Amino acid sequence: MRNAQKTREKLVRTAYEQMHEHGFQGMRVDQVLKQAGLQKGAFYHHFSSKTELGYAVVEEEISSLLETVWFARIAEINDPVTEIPLMLETLGERVTPLMRKHGCPLNNLAQEMSNLDSGFRKRIAVSFKLWIDTLAKKLDEAKSKKYIRSDVDSQAVSRFIVAVIEGCISITKVEKADEQYAACISQVSIYLKSLQA
Repeated sequence: MRNAQKTREKLVRTAYEQMHEHGFQGMRVDQVLKQAGLQKGAFYHHFSSKTELGYAVVEEEISSLLETVWFARIAEINDPVTEIPLMLETLGERVTPLMRKHGCPLNNLAQEMSNLDSGFRKRIAVSFKLWIDTLAKKLDEAKSKKYIRSDVDSQAVSRFIVAVIEGCISITKVEKADEQYAACISQVSIYLKSLQA
């Protein structure tokens, strides 16, 4: 059973790497198997289709990445006005080489698959909602501690910040220019100061 679980984890991890580099539609199961050093029987033992494997990538690999890159860091924030910009400035310390090269896998998949497959769309929506809700909870705490104004709509602000972050990452990826990311982050800092109590 332990070996079967390790095989499944290897499949999902390798599929994640392929999806991040080539997109879901560009991912080939035979290439995943070759890279993982596994046979086709191993794939069909765990998954009935390529799509099912793709869903597992979102639910397991991308969810885990969000936890490491964003949620764990958000949990440490006390004053969002000063600490969110710092969190964004130090993003490079938390991202993988694949993310540096190909951008955010959640956003990439949202752009590629949301209009093509409702299963992907729903799973991606769950991930974004969790990210937004995690940040909104932290903003609510900051309101109670008088770091930000009591009239701030935590959900709306969190949705806006996540959207800006994803946009910044996408522009930086397209233009291959770190200064674009720095410019975006500087504006996030200015915006957050406008929320101060």
